[in-house]
Amino acid sequence: MHNKRKLAIVMLSGGLDSSLAARILQLQGFEVVGLNVRLPFHHSVAMAIRAARDLGISLVLREVEDDYLQILRYPKHGYGRGANPCIDCRAYMLRMAGDLMQELNAMLIATGEVVGQRPMSQKRRDLGIIAHEAGLQGWVLRPLSAKLLPPTIPEQEGWVDRDRLYDFSGRSRKELKALARQLGLRHTPDATGGCKLTEANFAPKVFDLLDHQHDATLWDCELLTLGRHIRLNEQTKLVIGRDEAQNATLRRLYERRKREDCIFISPANFLGPHAILIGPATPATMKEAAQAIVRYFHRPLPDPVEFEILGPTGASRLSWERELLTSSALHPPA
Repeated sequence: MHNKRKLAIVMLSGGLDSSLAARILQLQGFEVVGLNVRLPFHHSVAMAIRAARDLGISLVLREVEDDYLQILRYPKHGYGRGANPCIDCRAYMLRMAGDLMQELNAMLIATGEVVGQRPMSQKRRDLGIIAHEAGLQGWVLRPLSAKLLPPTIPEQEGWVDRDRLYDFSGRSRKELKALARQLGLRHTPDATGGCKLTEANFAPKVFDLLDHQHDATLWDCELLTLGRHIRLNEQTKLVIGRDEAQNATLRRLYERRKREDCIFISPANFLGPHAILIGPATPATMKEAAQAIVRYFHRPLPDPVEFEILGPTGASRLSWERELLTSSALHPPA
C-alpha cells in the first residue's frame, strides 16, 4: 500500500487546460495543490489565483531564480521562432514542481498540456524529453492527453484510473470547453497570454541583453518588458518609459536595483518620459540619453532643459541648452 496521501501537484496557469487537469484529478479523489511559477516574461498569477479559488484548492506561488538566465543563454534544446527555449523552460518549472512534490509527499505531478497544441513544447516526443530533463520520467501525468502517451507510474500503480483520462490532441478548444462544462467548472477561462519570448519583435531585446550584459539578472529580464530600449554603445543602454504608468514602474524597478552601473533620469522642468540608464554614465552618454528622452516629448521644451538624476551617490541635476538636445540624430530603439 502506498504510504503517501492522495495528493497531486498541478502546474496551474489559470487557463482552461490546467484547470481541467486539476478538476479531472479531483474527480478521481485527489487532493490537489496548484503550483504557479512566475517567469520574468510570462505572468499568470492573477488567473491562477482565480482558478484555484474556483476549484477550491490551495495554490503555491514560486518564482524562478537567477539561474534561469542560463536557460536563456544556453538552451540545450534550442530556441523556437523567437528567443523562447520552451523545452528547457518547461523542464526547469517541472523541477520546481518535483521539489514541491517531495516537500508535500505528493503522489504525482500533473499538467494541462495537450499533445500537438503548442509547436515548440507539446509534440509527443517533446513531452517525454521535458519529463526526462526534469528527472521526473514516469511521474508527470497529462490528464487531457494521457491515452495518447505511455502510462505513467501513477497509472501503472492504479492510483489514477487511466480509463477516466482523455485523448485530446491539436489546437482546437471546442471539445475542451465542452468538457469543462461537463465537469462542472464554474467558468471556462481563456488560454493564458502568450510568453513574450515567442514574439518576433521582442526577441532582439533578449539577445541584445545576453550579448552585452554577462552579469544580467532577473531584474534585467523584467526591465525588458517595459519601455523603449536604446543601445547607446557597447557598454550602455537606455530604457525610456512609454507612458505615466511605465514611468512609475521604472522608478520602482530602479529603487529595487540601486547598483553602481544604474541611474534614474527624470525631467525636472517639464513633464516627459522617465528613463533608466545602465552602464557608464559619462558626459557623452548622459547627453545622448537626454537627447533620446526629448525625442519622445511632443510639446515645446523649456530652455534650458533640466533633468533630475538619481544615482548611487545621491540626487543631482543636469541641464542642456534646448538646441543642443534637439539637433542630433539618435540611435534607433532596440
